[in-house]
Order: sequence, then C-alpha cells, then structure tokens
Amino acid sequence: MKRFVLPCVLGLTLLVGCQNTEPKEKVETKQSSEKNQQKAATNKENNTTFPYPNLLAENEQSYSLLVIGEHDEDIPIEKNTKITEKVNDILSLPELEMAQKAYPDLNIKTEPAYILFDQAGVIHQSKDLEELTTFLGKNSPK
Repeated sequence: MKRFVLPCVLGLTLLVGCQNTEPKEKVETKQSSEKNQQKAATNKENNTTFPYPNLLAENEQSYSLLVIGEHDEDIPIEKNTKITEKVNDILSLPELEMAQKAYPDLNIKTEPAYILFDQAGVIHQSKDLEELTTFLGKNSPK
C-alpha cells in the first residue's frame, strides 16, 4: 500500500505545483497590454521619419490641423463643424514667426496657413479656409 500511496502523493504535488497561479483574466489582460505596447512602439517607429510627431493625427479615422495666423471668419475654427467633423486636434499659432521658429522644417511662407496632417505627415496645405473645407469634404480619413 505504501508503494502505491507515495507515488500518488508525489504526482499530485507535482501537478499542483506546475499549475498556472495567475487567473485567466489576468493572463489575458497581460497579453493584451503587451500587444498594445508593441503596437505603440511600432507607431512611434513609423512616425520617427516626420520631424514633428506631435502634429500628426492620433488615429486613422481623423486628421490634425495646424492653423497659423488669424483667419477672417466670424466663427472660430474650433467651432466650425465642417472642420471639426474630421479634425480631432487643432493647434493655432497667432504669428507666422512663431510657426517658423517652432516648425522650421515645414517651410511655412505665408499667413494665414492651414496645414492638415494624417498619421504620416502633411497631406494638405492651404492659405484659404474654404479650400481646406473643400478638401475635407472630398477626402475622408482612412
């Protein structure tokens, strides 16, 4: 009887000791967070070629916009629904000189200027707000 009980006890001890102690939900959460970190790292690597990654759109379903100078519209650009439908982030700089110092690689020459970005870089540049809204009306984010 001792010959039979001792191997059974040792076998059960090994089985219990080798089990995964983390609950299933915790393992799944850990795996998904690792995937998100890898995805974020590859997005950062893709955006490193553009010198100003802070200007790029956060996702494929929207654009981001850099506005330089004052525009002649009664409605502020942040409240223009034609723009805000497709643009999530709007950065406004009041003077051309500020924009040229902050973003010299964009080679901005005139004021006002409207520069539209997707996740990779500049996709449209305009001096006229109406031209920008026309472009946004014809082109949807990916």
